[in-house]
Amino acid sequence: MHLICEPIGRLVVDRAVDFVAVQDVVADEPACRAVWDLISGQFHTRGKFLAIWPSVRHVVTHRDPAGTIDGFLLVSEIVNWQLDYVVVRDDARGKGIASALVRAAINEACRRRVPYVMLTCADELASLYEGCGFRSISAPPHPPT
Repeated sequence: MHLICEPIGRLVVDRAVDFVAVQDVVADEPACRAVWDLISGQFHTRGKFLAIWPSVRHVVTHRDPAGTIDGFLLVSEIVNWQLDYVVVRDDARGKGIASALVRAAINEACRRRVPYVMLTCADELASLYEGCGFRSISAPPHPPT
């Protein structure tokens, strides 16, 4: 499912999250390891991850009480913003972390006057994103063969 959001106002974020440059995560070995472990443990799409990584400019993170990243999302900047890999550690799910990550990304997009934030998700996850201001759009046309 393809979703889009036009960031026009500040959303409530009820969890402490950090919006950081990707370089800051890469320079922080424990943070980088936590992100990689979450991706490799929950996705079998290493190729997709490696394909989008060059476009990733920001990471929104949530940390558990011990300071370990237990949730994150990636923000790619191509023309507008694309959210990828909204991931929350299994034991941290159901606590509002995913919506806090998404809302923080939208707030930052609004602050930076990004006209659109887009993402692709499984149908069963659409309600999470719709609750954060996204709306469904039709699938992009396939390029001619």
